Amino acid sequence: MYDERMNVLLAIMARAELLLAATVIWIAAGAAIAQEPPAASGATLVLLDGESVAAKSLSLAAGKITGEGVPDGLTLDDLRRIELSSASPAIDKPAVVVELRGGGRILGKAATIGDDKCQVEWSLGERLSVPIDVVRAIRFGPEPAGEFDKSLAAPAADADRIFFKVDGKSDSVSGLIAGLTAEQLTFQMEGQERTLPRAQLVGIVVAQPQAADEATRVTVHLRDGSRLAGDLAAIAGERATMVLPGGGQVEFPWTAARSVHVRSTRVAFLSDLKPVEVDEATLVTLPRPWQRDKSVLGKPLTLGTRVFDKGIGVHARSALTFAAGRKYDVLAAVIGIDAAAAGKGDCVFQVLGDGQSLFTQRIKGNDPPQTVNLDISRFEQITLLVEPGEGLDLADHADWCDVRMIKSK
Repeated sequence: MYDERMNVLLAIMARAELLLAATVIWIAAGAAIAQEPPAASGATLVLLDGESVAAKSLSLAAGKITGEGVPDGLTLDDLRRIELSSASPAIDKPAVVVELRGGGRILGKAATIGDDKCQVEWSLGERLSVPIDVVRAIRFGPEPAGEFDKSLAAPAADADRIFFKVDGKSDSVSGLIAGLTAEQLTFQMEGQERTLPRAQLVGIVVAQPQAADEATRVTVHLRDGSRLAGDLAAIAGERATMVLPGGGQVEFPWTAARSVHVRSTRVAFLSDLKPVEVDEATLVTLPRPWQRDKSVLGKPLTLGTRVFDKGIGVHARSALTFAAGRKYDVLAAVIGIDAAAAGKGDCVFQVLGDGQSLFTQRIKGNDPPQTVNLDISRFEQITLLVEPGEGLDLADHADWCDVRMIKSK
């Protein structure tokens, strides 16, 4: 009788252990699924002229783009941007911000340094590994300011700058970083090896022996707010490879990407160019000089609810003349009165080619944005002219959004 009861008891305990193990496996699997970035279900390719193409799949190799729905012969240089349909997840405030050369930035949970690599733990998949030579700085906790930002703006060429707090007081030293773990920072200072507890560390500005980087060709915006800048070398399945400024590479999950912005060699944004002539005058308002990639008030360029990264903001009257040199075929832009004018404003937009009128459009503050697409292949100079409409020049905050010159293939 005793043996039978023991057998029953052992069987019950065995079943309980199995149920517990199954529960643990289910929870672990659920946690893994929660951390896995959802697969992108497609992409929208925005061409240089503004036309959009829907692609169900996407691959990139040797600069050529292929996939279901992708036009034949399409290259990365033919694109303005790639918009992915993945929704952005809710992301906690980052504990670590890694600043990269070329304008890249990784928002992470933790970072370590070893074997000339910076390993960043983040919320969108496996750890990212980037060469330490492409790291400009690492911020820990609340973003440091003051001396840290000054050091980041003008880094030393031969020594790292280490910022820390002791008893609530900020301080910094120069040295050469040897390694960073979850517990401590190791560095060389005055010929000796020193350590600093990780809990006291505020930030690191890495020595930059090279001059400032040129503008990068591609910027990938990730779904957690991070961005990678450099050249997009490959997209293969769920993996993508970026070549970073200085020659380093980083692989990341393509499913983590939200959008890709491309600086095509066939495009010249007028906001990146210096005008050959500027003529600005106001009637009754205070003078406001034209702005690059901002509205004339210095805010993001906004038409309706759409915000633009590139463009020119002016106040009527304004005439900006740029050299075209018959090198470009098309002038493209989206124009209108900036949303900051709150429906006010009345302007006449004109485009001139060597003084000849190519386009004229009157736009009021509550009018929808207008698209401009003009043949400029015969002209040496292009002028963007904005004249006041009715009501003098009050609230005449005119935007030339995405204004660019394009070369045909």
